[in-house]
Amino acid sequence: MRVLHPYDVMALRFTLATLILVLLYWRRILGMRRLWLWDGLRTGFFLTAGYLTQVIGLQTTPSARSAFITSTALVFVPFVAYAIQRTRTGLGDSVGVGIAFIGLLVFYAEANFSLRPGDLWMLACAIFFAIQIVTTTIASRRSDAIVVTVIQLTFAAVVGWILVAARGGMAAPVAAVPWNNILYLGAIATALILPLQTWALGKTRPVRAGVIYTTEPIFAAVFAAAFFAEGMGAQEIVGGAIIIAAVLVSDFWGRMAALLRGRVGR
Repeated sequence: MRVLHPYDVMALRFTLATLILVLLYWRRILGMRRLWLWDGLRTGFFLTAGYLTQVIGLQTTPSARSAFITSTALVFVPFVAYAIQRTRTGLGDSVGVGIAFIGLLVFYAEANFSLRPGDLWMLACAIFFAIQIVTTTIASRRSDAIVVTVIQLTFAAVVGWILVAARGGMAAPVAAVPWNNILYLGAIATALILPLQTWALGKTRPVRAGVIYTTEPIFAAVFAAAFFAEGMGAQEIVGGAIIIAAVLVSDFWGRMAALLRGRVGR
């Protein structure tokens, strides 16, 4: 981001990821069905909308505020799941959402939250990502996860290049592009992670996935400490512990309830 405009990063990242997946899975892509295409376009729209609103918001919103507001997607997931699937959130997942949100509040206690214009873009980002989680869960259960992911990435790449063209081209010459970073973003953070994410969402519940996603700031803080010597404050450690507790509650609530019912039955 010190060299390129956010639109440039978006276009390069998703284009590279698309090319990698097409080269690896071109035979599966050739067998695409109409339903897979629809699922890919629909989830790709919400994925792209989430990235775009995040990029716009980041231009005026500090990263800590951005991370917190984006993480509130987990609050919207139960409502989106009910609106789209008419599924009610179980007690364990509801408790997990509540605990995770408390953990996020503690984790970002020093972010000085008062509503600003850029925060509205980040709020829109959280809502789009919540919708993307739910729609991808539906898509991955009835369509090929790889094909859906390729369509998502293609959609995002095309929108990225349209925005680059609208700005008059890339912000830096090709020789100045930090290709090692773009390669990591495209190959690892996108071509590897998004197909795995799409597949995994079909194996879990949207609300549980939203709770698990709240662990992202914990890992971000750990890697920031490892690569940039950024220390973790007490509130980050406590907040991270609360978020981990939320994941455990969401994951094991049903099993504990079943175990208790079994003992009561005996």
